[in-house]
Amino acid sequence: MLESLLGEELYSDAVKIFKPDKIAEIRLRIGRKLAVKDVFSNRFGQRTVTEADILSIIKRATKNSLYAFQEELCKGYLPYSGGIRIGVAGSGVVEKDRLITYKNFTSLTIRIPHEILGAADKLSALLNPFENLLVVSPPFGGKTTLLRDIARILSNDYDTLVLDERGEFGMDGAVFGERIDFIAGTPKTLAAEGAIRAMSPEVMVLDELYPPKDGGVLCEMARSGIKLAAGIHSDSVEGALKRFPELNELFSSFVLLSNKPRAGSIKSVVRLP
Repeated sequence: MLESLLGEELYSDAVKIFKPDKIAEIRLRIGRKLAVKDVFSNRFGQRTVTEADILSIIKRATKNSLYAFQEELCKGYLPYSGGIRIGVAGSGVVEKDRLITYKNFTSLTIRIPHEILGAADKLSALLNPFENLLVVSPPFGGKTTLLRDIARILSNDYDTLVLDERGEFGMDGAVFGERIDFIAGTPKTLAAEGAIRAMSPEVMVLDELYPPKDGGVLCEMARSGIKLAAGIHSDSVEGALKRFPELNELFSSFVLLSNKPRAGSIKSVVRLP
């Protein structure tokens, strides 16, 4: 799958650095060396990335129909099969104070999801019985991987609905319990109302919260008696709560992740009385 996205030459350079199943992120910047990460380190390949490399990947990811992905581009990424997400950088096109797309692409960040069964085992005391849990993490801190494993555990005991807005949870071959459902590729703000009424979940799992935008959705879920497992980007629990005080009212437990010494390291757990 990764080879079909990168093409033979880029893929060959990447897998000389790390084995395919160890690659967590690939960065391509025009005029610079290919950069490849596993969960511990960042290394560079031999090949210098060209504009043609960037354009070829975008064509493969969009099946030569970039226009069909304008909504995702507005959010700075392109989806790809298997839960892969491609972050984009280049020249933004703005109309009426609104970013509508990107052009003249200069960089890509390809994030490859990984399933780590047992990643949430250390949180067993927070998952049974389960109360609202927020995972706080800097970028590349392992937030989605941990939430995927939390969903796996919860879906053995609760009717669990994952709002997989960016298509990262349902990666090929991922293991979940029998009581799991997914709504993929749909913004949380659009999917939540119908999901609450039609699917009647006991637990909802959401990633990449933006409380100013998602706050109403979260409150509606909480008022409906649905338990929440969610993730947000921040380098501290205190920082997340300072920016978004409403989180303090919605969540009773907080898990802070770090990318040191490796992505997914649990730095601290805060449980409110």
